[in-house]
Amino acid sequence: MASYTYELIELGDDAHGLGCKCCRFIKGTDLPRPRKDLSESESRTLAVGFAGSVLKDWTKLNAIVKRFEGVLQKRWLKKGTKQRREILLRACPEMPPCLRPDFQGFRNGQKNLPRSRTCPSRAYLWPYINLEDLQQAYPMLLFINSRGRHLPQNFISTDIDNAHLGAGWEFKPPKCGTMIFHNQRTPKTRVDPGLGLLGLEIQAGIYSFLVQCVTLILHDVVPSQFFLAPHQPVPPPLIPKRGDWVTLQDQMLEAPYRLPQGLDLDRLKSMVSTRHAAATDHVWLLREDPSYFTETLIEWKEHDWREEVCTCLECWRDAAADMLTHAFDDFLFWHEIHRRFKLMPTLETQLARADLEQVRLQKKDELRWGELDELVNFIMIFPMANIRRGLPGSPRMRQCYPLSGKRDAKTLERWAMKRGRSEAERRVDTVFHAMIDCEQRALHQLTPLIQEAQYMLDTEPKAAELVDSWVLGQFADLSLLAELSDQMQRFKPWSDAWRICTVGGMVDKSIAKIMTLSQSLTEAIIHACKESETLYSPASKLWQYPADKRPSKANNSQMRHAESHLDLFWGELEENVMDYSGEDVTEILAVRGLRKRKLYRTPKWKDPILAPAAQVNQAPRFGLIELNPNVPKKRSAGEDHAGATKTPKTKTRGVASTPLDEEEVVTATPEPEQAAPSVTIKVKKRTHRVFSALLPEAGAENHHKIEVAWDDMLQAMADIGMMPEKLYGSVWNFRPTEECVVEGMTRGIQFHEPKEVRRGNKIGPHMVRVFGRRLQHAYGWTAGMFVCE
Repeated sequence: MASYTYELIELGDDAHGLGCKCCRFIKGTDLPRPRKDLSESESRTLAVGFAGSVLKDWTKLNAIVKRFEGVLQKRWLKKGTKQRREILLRACPEMPPCLRPDFQGFRNGQKNLPRSRTCPSRAYLWPYINLEDLQQAYPMLLFINSRGRHLPQNFISTDIDNAHLGAGWEFKPPKCGTMIFHNQRTPKTRVDPGLGLLGLEIQAGIYSFLVQCVTLILHDVVPSQFFLAPHQPVPPPLIPKRGDWVTLQDQMLEAPYRLPQGLDLDRLKSMVSTRHAAATDHVWLLREDPSYFTETLIEWKEHDWREEVCTCLECWRDAAADMLTHAFDDFLFWHEIHRRFKLMPTLETQLARADLEQVRLQKKDELRWGELDELVNFIMIFPMANIRRGLPGSPRMRQCYPLSGKRDAKTLERWAMKRGRSEAERRVDTVFHAMIDCEQRALHQLTPLIQEAQYMLDTEPKAAELVDSWVLGQFADLSLLAELSDQMQRFKPWSDAWRICTVGGMVDKSIAKIMTLSQSLTEAIIHACKESETLYSPASKLWQYPADKRPSKANNSQMRHAESHLDLFWGELEENVMDYSGEDVTEILAVRGLRKRKLYRTPKWKDPILAPAAQVNQAPRFGLIELNPNVPKKRSAGEDHAGATKTPKTKTRGVASTPLDEEEVVTATPEPEQAAPSVTIKVKKRTHRVFSALLPEAGAENHHKIEVAWDDMLQAMADIGMMPEKLYGSVWNFRPTEECVVEGMTRGIQFHEPKEVRRGNKIGPHMVRVFGRRLQHAYGWTAGMFVCE
């Protein structure tokens, strides 16, 4: 018998009684649990049997791969989807059809059906063995290559982590202080014997399946040749053909089929750097751009959990306090994470001074990782809290929760969904609630839940329409923090030591300073917003910022007035924060990288420049009579009145029309003249059109109407060497590569895919202006820097 069991599985359908799919998902009743009555002799028998099966199948697979990997790749790539599907089903008749089959019962399984009919048992131990993934060209070949050319011990921890397990697998000593390993030191793997037995069983199933697959692909090869044929050169590494751009979702889906990757410190630093830059730009744009300030304020007001739809001044002040505290918390904590990663020594340096016998890093290195781990886990609270409060009150989901806008309602009461809601609404509710609930995260793990949410957003349009841009932003932050935590966990076996052995008090003292500053700023900003005399509703004329309208003297005056009012609000806010808490907001921003930035302000309007009338030299006209030599010529009227001046005739009735020659030419934007860029970069015509919109010249005609297609922007960034990478949610990361045509590029930048793009439209003029300003602040790019080839 296996080392796990499913309760009530043998009792039949009538006695199963596990409830509907949502209840089973929430309670985790489908998940595998360990046997409680497994004796020592049974455990030994199972371990020997599984280990023997693993070594036997791996030896055969290794021999086949060394001799026939090139043939396997060639044959598999030539086969169609139907042929691949037939081979997979012959090797595993019960193979689930969809991605992450451990969530399949929750997606579209019928209610009240027993788990034995809706959820195959193998789906929880081998969720990556499914038809949707393996019938593609490259995942199967990656799977065969990694498992056939590397020892099984390299995969044991990953195989256990990838299994979707239920409760009861946690290792708990029977008594505090009990000796577990007698007369031997702690093993390097630090794996509980129960989980180790499960890992052997999982690997036995994997290698047995792969041997069946390669045997079916090489159906015409005599079995004795698997060991007797000569070795062949190693074929070139496979490069999977994904979409046009790299996505984090694709990398996460390919991870179970590859050799487990260790900690990629450089990639972590790049991700943290771009997120820190995005947090910095967000705070600065709230300080600089009145339209960005009001749009962000409206988003936070729409997701306010305290009251139902209300537009009183007090509600706007509460929403402004939430918006500003969130912006400063993001700025402070991401700056702290970025600073700690910059100070982190290289992995080679840390491993060179590590204690290999005890499998421990040096104490100061363990403390660095422990502080980072604690800080990342602490910051996860913020996006989870925002989703918990904002999703039930979001405009697209508000109708599903009758108590979402009740101030006195508890969190669980706000998440109580009405009956009769659609399947998409219930799926969004269940997945997002599982991510923010402690018990659900313990059952299903945060990373698989994030992957399931992203899969839902990519494959189910009705569910994707229910999640707006504000919720997607919080989801993206939570996903990035989960990725950081998982990356640090991959630093095994060293990560087990700092997570278990690091003294909590030392870590708490190290990060207490930034937490104290965050709490002090939060209280002061809330007080300052309540006492503010310059904070009004976004509908007020004081906030109107017609940057997207045709330039005119009135619009220019209104823009300057809105910018002055924003400066007045920030000045009052900083003064109130200083009086309440003694914190200098300007100094906090300055010491964290914003000292050299300058606010962009609209210059004064200049009167339109009238173009001079064009001087047209008309050739003299001659009649036929003038060509007759017998007729005497007369002097022209111009010669008779050479010194006379023509008096213009003014029209006294109706509207006078302006002659075409005298039409005035008006500059599009009244910006000051810019100096020519010192460096020019030649780009393609399509790329030049994008950067001309993002970085317009002074006086660019009709720039207030320019829209940019999202695909054009991705291609333009790729053309100059900034490779796009799709992260979770709506976040795109642009990182410089070796082929970057702009010198001195050392860090990337993040942009959120605008909501207009997700509806099939282009980037609006407002977001084009925001993206352009962020590029100017980040890299110092100016208008005219990119020229057409």
